[in-house]
Amino acid sequence: MKKLKENWDLTLLYKNDKDPRIEKDLQAVEKISSAFEKKYKGKNFTSSSKALKNALVDYIKLDELANGHKPSWYFNLKKDIDSSDKNAQAKIAQYRERYTIAGNKLAFFPLELGKTAVTKQKAYLKSGDLKDYSYLLKVIFDQARYDLTEKEEQLVSLIAAPGYSMWVDGNENLLSKIEIKHGNKMIPLPEAIGLISTLEKDERRQMHQDINQAMKENSHFSESEINAIYNFKKIMDERRGYAKPYSSTALHYENDEETVENLAKVVTKYFKLSQRFYKLHAKLLGEKKLSLSDRSVSIGKIKKKFSFDYSAKLVKDAFNQFDPKFGKIFQEFLYNGQLDVYPKKGKHGGAYCASSGLNPTYVLLNHTESIDSVGTLAHEMGHAFHAELSKSQLPHYRGHTTSTAEVASTFFEQVLSSQLEKVLSPEEQVILLHNNLTGDVSTIFRQIAFFNFELELHGRIRKEGKILKEEIAKLMNKHLKSYMGEVFDITEDDGYFFVYLSHMRRFFYVYSYAYGQIVSRALFEKWQADPSYSKKIEQFLRAGGSMSPKDIFKSIGIDTTDPKFFETGLKSIEKDIDRLEKLSKKV
Repeated sequence: MKKLKENWDLTLLYKNDKDPRIEKDLQAVEKISSAFEKKYKGKNFTSSSKALKNALVDYIKLDELANGHKPSWYFNLKKDIDSSDKNAQAKIAQYRERYTIAGNKLAFFPLELGKTAVTKQKAYLKSGDLKDYSYLLKVIFDQARYDLTEKEEQLVSLIAAPGYSMWVDGNENLLSKIEIKHGNKMIPLPEAIGLISTLEKDERRQMHQDINQAMKENSHFSESEINAIYNFKKIMDERRGYAKPYSSTALHYENDEETVENLAKVVTKYFKLSQRFYKLHAKLLGEKKLSLSDRSVSIGKIKKKFSFDYSAKLVKDAFNQFDPKFGKIFQEFLYNGQLDVYPKKGKHGGAYCASSGLNPTYVLLNHTESIDSVGTLAHEMGHAFHAELSKSQLPHYRGHTTSTAEVASTFFEQVLSSQLEKVLSPEEQVILLHNNLTGDVSTIFRQIAFFNFELELHGRIRKEGKILKEEIAKLMNKHLKSYMGEVFDITEDDGYFFVYLSHMRRFFYVYSYAYGQIVSRALFEKWQADPSYSKKIEQFLRAGGSMSPKDIFKSIGIDTTDPKFFETGLKSIEKDIDRLEKLSKKV
């Protein structure tokens, strides 16, 4: 019997660091980028559908023939499993400059393409010659409405560092130096935040106060940072012509603004569900009032241990139940060395799935024997399935947009949950359901509360020019209370969490979590009602980026443009809360 491989086999990419194919692939990127620039820059490649098709064919070959960023990707993967790998770090730095130079030679193409007359744009989108590129063209044409001149775009790329990224990096550097007392030692702030929910009540509440105090003491820099980057965005939005603070995010995530607005409105309307859940959460914890530190605390411990071999069996069984094809793909990952399983010194924390074109997909884990690690395995394999199946698309449609990124992953987590329940005691099943609901409430209601907070903050800064850190903290508290309800005693200092909240620096990214979770719940319910719906879900995964999210989901019977769709998804949360109430009374 073949043995599971516990470490990445990067020889699937290159034999070793000195493999001559690395430099060959790099040179191929540089060569065809230069050739493309020479052939098309300053030329009228949009004069006819035939001329445009020839240019698009060559443009697409840039990734298909040169393996994209494969050399840089290889060394990034090496660095993530061993941060002390000096050679990998050096190569990444060396290659970054070469890729930037090559990429700059292509910048003219979408800018020039976007200048195509509107009448021609409409004709090209309907052209039979260009049918394989119609959605790509639509995305480029839609985004081109907000393009600046080539010189202005170059200027934006230069001032983005002092106007945005240096500020954000400065705040992250500040946070990286903060340590919190834990027992007889000091630990880094991220570790303390991750640890809180595992501590006993008195200890976690004290640590929560210490974290609040640390963030409040360091909020002076974050105040300047937030005001600077929000004003930078205001200037860029006005210059490009974006009507609303979230317009650019919706456009680049390939959602229409109305869908984003409907999502936020409907979820906000149903904050009564998250408030109801937290009342039940307090009751199950035996508390009348909760501190913000109690938000993610489990109501008990699942003591069952999940070795990786056992976890892999459970996950494979769940995938086979969905469709044996997915169990087979998972098995190939296990035996091919496409999973890096255990934590080790110098390894990147957390978990992720990495994919690039037709190259092998890799999944990084930090598996312990907890039930959470089993869920993480299913989650990341959901991303892997999405990456693998989208390889059937033409090169420019492989992969997927940000707004669909979490749909596949959370769907396969739900597939696993029904399998996990079979191996747990009745008491542990209640704990699992509670933990799943805690995650759902955080992913949907909490993230939309953050969306609302971010939107109001942008509005205030655009109107007033600058607001003080105390006002930002008050605004944060306002939106925390809106979805958590009166069962929580929110303190004045809780609002200083804005200092740490990285997503508010990635403008309006948060809505994609709620969008993905609600859609994945809809897919799961349809599959439970009709197992043959698995073919439709496979169709979604294979679609990659060949259509807009709304059209992909419409093609499998889901209308994300209808506000009632989001209401249906939230009512499934209500059913789970009802179920938790009933089950908790029996154990």
